[in-house]
Amino acid sequence: MVFLPSRWLLRLYTSGLRLFWNRIVESKFLNKLITIAKPISMDLERSKKHVSLIVSKGEILSIGTNEFKTHPAAKKIGYRYDEMHSELSALIRCTERKNLHLYNFRFNRFGEMRLARPCCLCLPWCKAVFKTIHHSTPNGIVKLEYEWNSNSSQGISPSIAPHLKL
Repeated sequence: MVFLPSRWLLRLYTSGLRLFWNRIVESKFLNKLITIAKPISMDLERSKKHVSLIVSKGEILSIGTNEFKTHPAAKKIGYRYDEMHSELSALIRCTERKNLHLYNFRFNRFGEMRLARPCCLCLPWCKAVFKTIHHSTPNGIVKLEYEWNSNSSQGISPSIAPHLKL
């Protein structure tokens, strides 16, 4: 007698395989992003070596770092000394405005990952612009949990919106 699994059992098995496969693909993608961000970060002449990658459909659209440069948008947001944060630097360089995902990385001088969560000034407009936000921690990459709504600006200041070209 041949045992044939029920449809329910077969569906459970295939969904488990799909979930396992998605995690493998995602971890390979994150490793690829880390190998791109780490050398850029290590070349920065700053103590805080932040790198932001903007990704859409598995393709890197823009890379930004903390910069000593000033920008009108940085002044509107209220950054200290009007210096650009890596998230803003990456967004200014990005031409696309739909289906964006943010990956923030920070490394210390030894190349170890550190906490790179967007600051309290960046977070409101990042939530309005990016579908997902991932950031590094000493233990790995974490996805920031929030509800994204493409139709609303989610509390973004109207004075910042023209500079971010939303």
